[in-house]
Amino acid sequence: MMNPEMAIDGKSKVGLTIYATLCASIVAVLLLTNWPTYHFAIRGGPIPLVYFVLPGLFIIPVIFAEPASLVRFLKDPLFWWFVIYTFTGAIWLLVSQDFIDDANRMWRLRVLELYFFFTITLLVSDARRRFLAFVIVGCVLLAIAGNWVDVMRPGRFIPEGIEGGHPGRGAGTFVNPNAAATFIVMGTIATLPFVPMRFRGMLLVAALVGVAPTLSRSGFLLVAVAFLGAMVLGLLNRMQSVIVLVAIPLLVAATSVYYDTLIVSSDAINLDSNVNRLRWFEGEEDGSSIERRSVAAKTRDMFLEEPLIGHGIGATRLPEMGAGPHNMYLTLMAEQGITGFALYVSLIVVMYRRGRRLAKQAATREGQDIGNAMAVYALFLAAYGWFSHNVLEEAPGAFIIAFLAAIAYRSVRTEYAAQYVRQAPPRPKWRTPAPAAQAADRPGLAVAQQRKDAHEPT
Repeated sequence: MMNPEMAIDGKSKVGLTIYATLCASIVAVLLLTNWPTYHFAIRGGPIPLVYFVLPGLFIIPVIFAEPASLVRFLKDPLFWWFVIYTFTGAIWLLVSQDFIDDANRMWRLRVLELYFFFTITLLVSDARRRFLAFVIVGCVLLAIAGNWVDVMRPGRFIPEGIEGGHPGRGAGTFVNPNAAATFIVMGTIATLPFVPMRFRGMLLVAALVGVAPTLSRSGFLLVAVAFLGAMVLGLLNRMQSVIVLVAIPLLVAATSVYYDTLIVSSDAINLDSNVNRLRWFEGEEDGSSIERRSVAAKTRDMFLEEPLIGHGIGATRLPEMGAGPHNMYLTLMAEQGITGFALYVSLIVVMYRRGRRLAKQAATREGQDIGNAMAVYALFLAAYGWFSHNVLEEAPGAFIIAFLAAIAYRSVRTEYAAQYVRQAPPRPKWRTPAPAAQAADRPGLAVAQQRKDAHEPT
């Protein structure tokens, strides 16, 4: 049978597919292992921007091979969302008169996010989706192992004394444990459609195992969103849901039983004090949560002072704001007023609606799963926005959004092509099929032909 995509393209694109798959895999490995930042911040080397430019270099042959690919995503609502997000940032620069340098730095980050979305989506759309998905799964498994190595043998990745390091908490190559936990969850959600159903529950449980050593409160809540979203939206069947529901209590019980053994065998310092972070779930607060609540209150007051236009982009990143509000909603509200709030909510709505529409219209199980994964990721963004103001600035997050947009585009395109191929072209009138072919197509005609042959003289 003809390849559905060839039904539209009219030609084979084997060479382009191999090239795009190789380049997209290189970008994925670099960004999803956090190698650029890790390598630059810890071991020395070129600035991270060198790595971020790679997608732009890689798409040059793609553009020469398919010039029309430049306008491929002009109908994609996610592309236009990033355009509006970048454009409004430029407008709000006019408000940031007192901190124009900080505002300009934040606006340049938005330009980089738009560049990331366009270049990575273009690469992924021509790559083999399943192969790339398993590359992401490999990065997730590597992050899970790295987090536990970081706890049991600290200093292997991030030497002690490095600014931003967290001794005693698993971060692997991500430096920040919260970022390490978040990537594991987002990578798991994005790749579930391509993982065989019998292994999906195991991958989700593995994600929880990887989040555990980070002691990230947001990570635990986000992995819960992934569990519930996958169950409710059908990414897990009944058996896999049962496996997950049984495995989680057993995992928690085993951890509590062997906790003392882990403490004794670990070389980590400050592990006992870090475990106190988990008491946040019981209503207790530590220094980190108190500081974040204080900064969030300041950010809320900034919004109330200028609810319509805000204080300009970058206003929440000034030194007097401490570590930042760690809340995407409050950040955009304080910087761009009510427009900023509408921007982030609209991103969630666009992803959720697009995913659910694809899940309902797709004729294949893979297409339905891709749509549902995009919807779960929208729920992930809604929850993640309460814990971070860097949701759109982190390279792994930008890659995963672009990956989901590309595979959704490819899924819609493949569904259409499959329908096109299934429609057999009409038989030309000047071609008269042989009696045997007529009989095969029309059983009634075969019987009539046999009766006619029986009455004809020999």
